[in-house]
Amino acid sequence: MKTMLKTSVLATSLVMALTACSEKKNNSEDKIRIQATAAMKSEELAEAGEQLVSPYTFMLSDKVFDMALEKDPNNKKAQFYKNFVKRFMVLKGIAKRIAPIVKNGTPEQVADYQKWQREFPESPLKNFLLDGTEDITSYSQLADVLHDYNLALNDFRKFLKMNAGMELTLNLNPHIFEREINESLVNSCVTVGDQETGVNVECSTSGIAQKQMNSADLIALRQLTGGEMLYWSVATAYDLSVFEKLSRDPKYNEMTAPQQTAYLNSLPSVAKLRKDHTLSLIPELGSDFSAAMKWARKYHANICPMGQETRNQRRGFLFKDGICIPSTSEGEKSLALLDQALGGVFSMPVKNEQGQSVREVRINVVGFLKNPPKDIKTVMPESVDEDGKILKLNDATMGGLFPDGLPLDLQSSEH
Repeated sequence: MKTMLKTSVLATSLVMALTACSEKKNNSEDKIRIQATAAMKSEELAEAGEQLVSPYTFMLSDKVFDMALEKDPNNKKAQFYKNFVKRFMVLKGIAKRIAPIVKNGTPEQVADYQKWQREFPESPLKNFLLDGTEDITSYSQLADVLHDYNLALNDFRKFLKMNAGMELTLNLNPHIFEREINESLVNSCVTVGDQETGVNVECSTSGIAQKQMNSADLIALRQLTGGEMLYWSVATAYDLSVFEKLSRDPKYNEMTAPQQTAYLNSLPSVAKLRKDHTLSLIPELGSDFSAAMKWARKYHANICPMGQETRNQRRGFLFKDGICIPSTSEGEKSLALLDQALGGVFSMPVKNEQGQSVREVRINVVGFLKNPPKDIKTVMPESVDEDGKILKLNDATMGGLFPDGLPLDLQSSEH
């Protein structure tokens, strides 16, 4: 229990990550004019909004996609981008909202935050991030924002799943994706002519500022979204305010592992399950991942025609280097184990130090996720030794994860 959650670190990291993802800094001499008016057609508005999908202007694109969808609710490009930027719109005002948490952080964190405010270029992004009130004072409140971010991710994932057969042509903004476009140009160059009489190199500019998307790209994008959802579903499942408070308590941090464990067990509650948790979505993410893996292997020759070591084998597509899922015995075993876990209670072999299976333990992952413990305290160790190794659990079933109870020799593992 020595490592505690630092809300101030999470908060400042969130803002720094949001403002560090632009390939090109704002330049006052590099002006771009993008027109979006009510007189334009839905498709024209969708393409105008597409040019605003960048780290600095995504919040402007959101309004343009609304205009496009108002004229044509079935505009797929506008739907795609609207769902894509939805997660970022949740973060409106976040840089201002987390100010109380940052002020409780270390002097270095406060200094970094103030420096960011001074030096970050004036832009729609800076206005967007500061358009809020100083109202987030705890991890629980920050988790509320991250929970909404996760739900927005899920909306994008569901959109991709419902439109699995959709095909789109994405037009890249040359000011934002200059490096990507130049790389596409280089990759389009081929050598022509007779080597003995001379060599000519021809490069094609056709399509270098576009990316195609088909079912393979949508499936890959959906799994990337699902992977991010898995992280946030776990991170926001429980109210970790107690751990945040203890991380700043020097008396607690000076305790030995047994003392810390005893102290936590003395509390009426350690970390309660949040009412809006999304742990129950994880089995669905697992099923989706399993289906995607099997699909990718079935169509491996089409989506990874030259093998996983070859780059740019899907030239012009979003996932240009191929979607390569090598079929290995270990991979097959892992996928089979995932399917078993998704089916309910399953048995997993326990191996000794020589790698030999000595017995099996029954596990109920899906049941645990659909009915998780109401408080982390119930599945915490009852006691640990000086090295943090578990001596005894409060609940040998770990909240139903191990229906028959976790054997004593397996309980005695690193805490």
